Amino acid sequence: MTRVAIVTGGTRGIGRAITTAFLRDGVNVAAVYASDRASASALERESAASAGELLTLQADAGDAADIARIVDKTVARWGRVDYLINNAAISLFAFLDEMTEDFLDEMIRVNFKGPVLLTQAVLPHMKRQRFGRVVNASSISGHYADVGQVAYGGTKAAIEMMTKLAAAELGPYGITVNAYAPGIIATDMTRQMIEERGDVQVRQIPMGSFGEPDDVAGLVIFLCSDAGKYITGEIIGVDGGMLRAQNPFRAIDRAST
Repeated sequence: MTRVAIVTGGTRGIGRAITTAFLRDGVNVAAVYASDRASASALERESAASAGELLTLQADAGDAADIARIVDKTVARWGRVDYLINNAAISLFAFLDEMTEDFLDEMIRVNFKGPVLLTQAVLPHMKRQRFGRVVNASSISGHYADVGQVAYGGTKAAIEMMTKLAAAELGPYGITVNAYAPGIIATDMTRQMIEERGDVQVRQIPMGSFGEPDDVAGLVIFLCSDAGKYITGEIIGVDGGMLRAQNPFRAIDRAST
């Protein structure tokens, strides 16, 4: 039996790495993208010889009608959905007194409402199978306060609570629900920050470097595998130890001498 995955934000950054890892393992993947057709086309070319099949879908992962279409097209193509990776998100800075209602609504719509609706949409298929894996994208900003990210941090904290509660509700159906909480992963989303203050930020990471998308993909593949079948309701950091302790640069400096 060939497993089937839906990966939102699946053609760039962390999502692309997850899609590629699944395809390499023979999983069929519906990779959802918002607007960047060029990245989707490049992924299609590069994955042509993969063990798994790729279907790229342009859709708004925060829109109920598009979410229904994502699931319908996936099931029409392959007859099932086994893995749902709610990876798509937007990260924008705004101080509390600068946030507009539209800004707040959009962050909630994409970062929280979308994953909840998409999880609901796949449940009939996973429940019927008595099997499923849902993996949500959180962030270190979901549990460590980051100034200027009331909206982003708030939506990620909501995702973490949704993950824990969904795990409890869906466990009896053989469905696990977990989340990954990336630190600073080198992607388009973090490029400007790394360029502007990366030399300072990296000194707060015990591993002494920024993460790569494959670091997150490896965790997702594990959680979806048989080896991860008894793990549910967990929020797992992929952050090189960032924020686990104060002043890790002291150990970094000591190790370099």
